[in-house]
Amino acid sequence: MRISKEPYGKIPSGDKVDLYSLKNKNGMLCRITNYGGIITNLMLPKKFGSTDVVLGKKSLEDYLSGHPYFGALTGRVAGRIIDAQFELEGSTYYLDANDGKHCLHGGNNAWDKQIWNADIIRHSGIDKLQLTYLDKDGENNFPGNVECIVTYALTEDNSLEISYKATSDKDTPFNPTNHSYFNLSGENSGTILDHEVQIIADEIAEACDNMTLTGNKKEVIPGLNDLREPIRIGNLSELSHRNIDTHYFLNGGRTKNPRFVGKIYDPASKRTLELHTTEPGVQFYGAINLSKGNHEIGKNGNIYPVYGAFCLETQDYPNSINQPIGSAILKANQTFRSKTVFKFV
Repeated sequence: MRISKEPYGKIPSGDKVDLYSLKNKNGMLCRITNYGGIITNLMLPKKFGSTDVVLGKKSLEDYLSGHPYFGALTGRVAGRIIDAQFELEGSTYYLDANDGKHCLHGGNNAWDKQIWNADIIRHSGIDKLQLTYLDKDGENNFPGNVECIVTYALTEDNSLEISYKATSDKDTPFNPTNHSYFNLSGENSGTILDHEVQIIADEIAEACDNMTLTGNKKEVIPGLNDLREPIRIGNLSELSHRNIDTHYFLNGGRTKNPRFVGKIYDPASKRTLELHTTEPGVQFYGAINLSKGNHEIGKNGNIYPVYGAFCLETQDYPNSINQPIGSAILKANQTFRSKTVFKFV
């Protein structure tokens, strides 16, 4: 695999941002910026039609103007911490309430808005892009200095691998993911309602209509949110937060090595995206809020429609710090490791 680097622009402080291009021998191309670790483009190999299958913005300036986490690293905690607060070791921590009363994806100035240090490394015979960031004690009101390493690799079997490693000097909530929006027909190809989805999970996280997590698990319901066998997204009995903005508890829980947990198939393009991960859960999001009142403008000046993409946010239960489910807590001096693989077949 080959990796090249080019200037991508500057943020208002004057700090420079770079864009990295990862390419395999098949012609697959992934572009990633060290601003937020954003995956800006994912061009499939020629045999798949050389199509860009991730949504995004045209330029750094457009990303700086705001976006719904297109392709970004989200942390220190992906998902919602309910009521934007938690108690830990006798102290109460009050977070940014940036999603109604709740804290979403780490707060107002979280990982998606940081410039990460970037290095091109070689490991196991593969060139990789390694991003590092020190999430300091008190940033976004979280405790602990968290040293984060996120590594991207594009392999010769047309897989995008994302690996996470982190340590903290204090106990802290921790639940990283990547928030790429995929459309297997192409990023400017309408909705994903004809895509077929499979997620191997018997249970989901119960949530209220406002997406407040209740702390309960529920068995999947056939026709509504049972995705254990492939089903056309548009054929689900409803398209709501009960099934296409839902946390699925993956069968088998957390694993040492990535295992197959689901796939998305697009009949129009004949493309399949397999999901492999070590994580115990995945948030399946069908872009139900995309462009609702926002007219989200994409890379080519097009407006992305509602249901214009899907996200597979591999993670633990986001509100673990407040509810007795999951283990999205990083203990002091312990090492967090996770790996997710998006494989195109």
